[in-house]
Amino acid sequence: MRKTKVYSMIGILVLLFAGILIYRQMASSITAQDVTVSGTIRSLDSKTVEVVLHVVRTKEDEGQHMMFPVIPGWGGLSFTGEQADGRFRPSSVGTSYDNQVILEQAVQQEGRDEGQLKQVFSQDLIGFSLPVKIGTYNMRFTLKALDGTPQPLHEPMIYYVHNERLLGKNLSWAMGYKLDIVKEGSK
Repeated sequence: MRKTKVYSMIGILVLLFAGILIYRQMASSITAQDVTVSGTIRSLDSKTVEVVLHVVRTKEDEGQHMMFPVIPGWGGLSFTGEQADGRFRPSSVGTSYDNQVILEQAVQQEGRDEGQLKQVFSQDLIGFSLPVKIGTYNMRFTLKALDGTPQPLHEPMIYYVHNERLLGKNLSWAMGYKLDIVKEGSK
């Protein structure tokens, strides 16, 4: 009887230890290396800018994926016209508290200008969702000057936010990509 208790205790401890090891080694189902983002931003007029994005996903998963433009003084994301030219148009545009927290933490770790970040994060950021499938997604959208007056394009960024939790463990991450500024008169 005593031997079975000892073996049972040892078995439970081994299972517990193995469970802890597995839990600690859990990783996100998709990483920043599985996503490539490039884009440009240009002024359409004094109060509107246009962003053109090219996103490539090389791995599929069921997590939540959103993109957020972080450009101080600019907001009001709107996808332009019909997407008949093969461009992707997201099914969901909006915000999410969980995704915004992941984004804020990532931006703060980058050490960006505190004053500009307060301006950006003083409102709910508007982003858009991406499909969970592998693929190439080209898209185009506009942003408006938030207070109606033109703002300079200072460090325009687009952030890819992956929101994933597994067995209570947060496996989320966010990655920022600089947008190339297209000067007037160049295409």
